[in-house]
Amino acid sequence: MVASRDNLLLIILADLRHNVILVILGIMILISALYNIYVTHETRELVTKKEYLSQQKDNLMIEWRNLLIEEHTLDEHSRIRSVAGDQLSMAQPTKKNSVLVEIR
Repeated sequence: MVASRDNLLLIILADLRHNVILVILGIMILISALYNIYVTHETRELVTKKEYLSQQKDNLMIEWRNLLIEEHTLDEHSRIRSVAGDQLSMAQPTKKNSVLVEIR
């Protein structure tokens, strides 16, 4: 029984030796397939990350536009006058409480 196993092993090795090119090509095809799987996985991860960053960019742009609108609203003269009058008790000067200073 042991001799038949040894003979079978020798036959397989001899057959592989005669077909070395086919064995090498088979191994190269296997390596190529595994590399293809790896590259596909990495590509999908990068596409997912790109989509996430694109969504984040859109959210930041919306927030920036809202902040610009808020800034323009706070810059309006009517709002400045109302805050000055209500919170700081300021008023527009009149001719009676204005003093003209001349510089010589």
